[in-house]
Amino acid sequence: MVSIANAKNKKESAWVYNFQHIVIVSKYRFKVFKNPRTQKIVADAFREVEMRFNIKIKEFAFGDDYAHIPMEVNVPRNLSMQQVAQILKSYSASKVFKEMPNYIKRYPDKHFWGGQPSGTSVGPVGENIILNHIRRQDISYESFLTDKDEGKQMKLQFN
Repeated sequence: MVSIANAKNKKESAWVYNFQHIVIVSKYRFKVFKNPRTQKIVADAFREVEMRFNIKIKEFAFGDDYAHIPMEVNVPRNLSMQQVAQILKSYSASKVFKEMPNYIKRYPDKHFWGGQPSGTSVGPVGENIILNHIRRQDISYESFLTDKDEGKQMKLQFN
């Protein structure tokens, strides 16, 4: 018989240090992230994926070439890195095509993201190197967006 305290500890230990450095690229490396609206749609989609699938995005940025997104993601035990990348890609692509139907002209097959994402595990020692790389990109996840309700600027926050 398992006590309540043991069950609680098992539930809390479901999150272990399993950070992955994932890079996803737009199809044909089109510079789609020059458009701030595309950036906002993708960032909102990532936030929804975090809440819906219990995936923790520690940090991400839109690449300096406006065609890729490097990110550091804590992958839960029940998913692989490939599954997490596929969830992020498919959910954000469907949001982009829904909210910006003109992209169907550029991507008639509705393939917004390119091929296989690259990914490597991140240890405590290499984490600073990865985070510095992500933060050196032109457009950080901390970009300011206008809050429609109050007319002031706010930061996108990912935990």
